[in-house]
Amino acid sequence: MDDSKLSRMHVRGIILRNKPDWTVIEAANSAELYGKLDESDIHIAIIDFNMPGDNGLEAAARLLQAKPDIRVAIITANAQDSVVSGIRALGAAFMPKPLEEEQMARFLTAASLPRRPSSNDGAGNNGTGGGAG
Repeated sequence: MDDSKLSRMHVRGIILRNKPDWTVIEAANSAELYGKLDESDIHIAIIDFNMPGDNGLEAAARLLQAKPDIRVAIITANAQDSVVSGIRALGAAFMPKPLEEEQMARFLTAASLPRRPSSNDGAGNNGTGGGAG
């Protein structure tokens, strides 16, 4: 989600170069994003922090409330401690602008891996198990 068409095209290009079999769904603002939640099976969200309406933190929080298993990255040129700590408090990845393809590729790879079970999953392994097998 980014209000800049150019930024959305840039992110789309990075995603499809690294994950060519993925489907990319774009949203220009938070209202458009929320509207696409019901019609799409979204697994990963890359959200710009500075947006009209809900900012990136607000949109990510609402998105995670609706779909707790989604992986979120927030991109921003605003690297103030309060912004970065807010992003991390949500469990989202922080990606500074200008966006580097290598950093985005690492996020995409990590986000596509299965989540490790947490101690709340009832697996009884305190989050130390899991992984691809």
